Amino acid sequence: MTFWSLINFAMFVGLLGWGLAKFAPSFFNARSADIQKAIKDATGLKIEADFRYSEIDRQMANLPAEVERLKAEARSNMQRVHEHLLQETQEEEQHIRSHTAAEIEALRGEGIEQVRRMASQRAFGLAEKRLMERFAASDSGDMLRDFAALVERGKN
Repeated sequence: MTFWSLINFAMFVGLLGWGLAKFAPSFFNARSADIQKAIKDATGLKIEADFRYSEIDRQMANLPAEVERLKAEARSNMQRVHEHLLQETQEEEQHIRSHTAAEIEALRGEGIEQVRRMASQRAFGLAEKRLMERFAASDSGDMLRDFAALVERGKN
């Protein structure tokens, strides 16, 4: 029995060796290719991460200068806005002044016209009153002579 066990064991080892010799190289080559691909991918990712890291370092190194540039830009913008608002305010003030002056002049002219109208009404009223008093006190012939004399003086 030992002899047959040895032959059986030898056949098993031979078949195992033949199977390993036939299928193991392709398995290990595929596995090796997968490992090589994973190494290349990892190397690419590491290079990309290093590049991003160096880019972030570069940006961090430039950060104070960038902050100063942004502050200067903000100051410049604020100055422009301030000047623009100041100019708009001055223009609005000038517009208000000219409009107010025009309104004052219009009201002044209206007031002058009212005073003239009132003065002429009072003058006509006074003249009418004097004429009535004169007409009542004297005869109409004297009045006609005075009127004719006035007209004659006006022609000369």
